[in-house]
Amino acid sequence: MSRFFLFLFFISISTMALAAKEKPIVILTTFSEDSISQIISKFQDINPKINVDIIFRRNRSAIRLLERENSSSVDIIISSSSVLFHELEGKDKLQLIENENQTPDWLKPHILEMSGKVTAFAYSGFGLMYNKEYLKSYHLPIPHTWKELSDAQYFSHLTMSTPTRSGTTSLMVENILQNYGWDKGWQLLMKIGGNIAFISSRSFGVSEAVSQGLIGVGPVIDNYAINSKRSFNYIDFNYIPHSILMPTYIAITKDSKAKKDSQKIIDFLLSEQGQKLLETTSITKFSLAQPELAKKTRVVLNKALVYDRDGLISLLFDQAITEQLHQLNITWQSIYQLEKQALSDENQRKLEQIKRYATRVPVSASQAQSKDYLALFTHAGAARSLDPAVAEEVRRWQQALNDNLVRANQLINEINQE
Repeated sequence: MSRFFLFLFFISISTMALAAKEKPIVILTTFSEDSISQIISKFQDINPKINVDIIFRRNRSAIRLLERENSSSVDIIISSSSVLFHELEGKDKLQLIENENQTPDWLKPHILEMSGKVTAFAYSGFGLMYNKEYLKSYHLPIPHTWKELSDAQYFSHLTMSTPTRSGTTSLMVENILQNYGWDKGWQLLMKIGGNIAFISSRSFGVSEAVSQGLIGVGPVIDNYAINSKRSFNYIDFNYIPHSILMPTYIAITKDSKAKKDSQKIIDFLLSEQGQKLLETTSITKFSLAQPELAKKTRVVLNKALVYDRDGLISLLFDQAITEQLHQLNITWQSIYQLEKQALSDENQRKLEQIKRYATRVPVSASQAQSKDYLALFTHAGAARSLDPAVAEEVRRWQQALNDNLVRANQLINEINQE
């Protein structure tokens, strides 16, 4: 009998060891699962004994997932959001890797400061993806710049995601604010917001909506547009002038129990074979041996400012644009109607005041540079709303934003009643 139990014991131990050995590597990504599945499948062809699972999370939900006590289920993180990795490093959620110093010199100005825990294995640009058939049906020109998107002719023909839901969108917004300046940047964003038909819940939802003909134009990271162009001949894309590059980063979580196999994935992505696959698989990135796009831009963000005000910009964008999108649409539609009319000098001055109300945000440029003010918004996700000081500030924003649109519409009514 004792031999029988001993046999069962060894069988149990063997089964547990086999189960542990077969535990998949879990890749957490802010990209769509489909976008990296092909290149990971190529890795598995070479390493058939390594199973890999891919899960999608937005930036802030990814951080919340990794803050849980059982976060050891995640082994690798892949994203273009430097803010995500900066925050994870600050929370001591990453471990040292072996390939940290392989970034070429021409890409280094555009990347997250390396700490030995994060490396870039590819990069992208961003721009405007558009549906040629949609634009043709509405007699719309092909857009090339942010400023063009603020034109009246694109009213209700745009979509985009938000900084809260998309790390790449956060960098796009910051690109605008650092390029145009805080005040003029928000004026442009609010005018674009007035033309947005709906907000996409995910960054790759923008490319899906344009591909399906639900909308005409949307800002996207280039790989989504390139993949759509492969499938649909009516889809095209333009890089926005003076736009930043978006390196694609990879890191291993501190709590990973499979560092050796996780490191193999990083080695593969940085290998000659992996780099060549970047362009031909669904990830559709530029490799570290392709500096051509990088040579076309010298735009580099102030990264310290990006990290310091990420929370502020995410929350302000949601209050100024996402939460009042319907009223913003109504106001700008009325503005466009007034612009078509022959107005008196007095009413023309009122129209200019209306536009100022419709593009004003309740945060000043000096506040957007203030360490003390920005420190209010450093906590990720919904936790911000639990802070009484933040909640009070958001209420102030909401009141100011609402008052601005109310005043704008009062002036619109005054002009229309004459």
